[in-house]
Amino acid sequence: MRRLKPHMNRTEALYESSRCLFCFDAPCIQACPSGIDIPQFIRQINSGNDTGAARTIYEANYFGNACGKVCPTEVLCEGACVYNLQDVKPIEIGRLQSYATTKVIESGKKLFGPGEANGKSVAVIGAGPSGISAACEPAGVGVRSGCI
Repeated sequence: MRRLKPHMNRTEALYESSRCLFCFDAPCIQACPSGIDIPQFIRQINSGNDTGAARTIYEANYFGNACGKVCPTEVLCEGACVYNLQDVKPIEIGRLQSYATTKVIESGKKLFGPGEANGKSVAVIGAGPSGISAACEPAGVGVRSGCI
């Protein structure tokens, strides 16, 4: 199966991340529906901190890996990139996001875990992306949660 957005290797990720201008107003963040701190995770990739980049992504979006592959970045964050105003190819944010999250998945590192159990529980109605995301939040602070 051919990927819509081909996977980047380390060299490609370093090159692409070095192109980012780290804009003060970060129009890419404003255009991201999940509000990922895009300049931050790109800076982390560029400094060799792929795990930190993945953490930055997942803190804002529990589906960061899938979104890096299927999100229409060309009309969202990449569409807002200031390079578009200069007729320069925008930063490949989706591919960089996929790169960082795939690296941490392949490494087997665990970025987050449940908090210490506190005896409380919550049920979330609906097991779609928003339901699963809603169940993850309380689990992080020790509340037993699940989707129904």
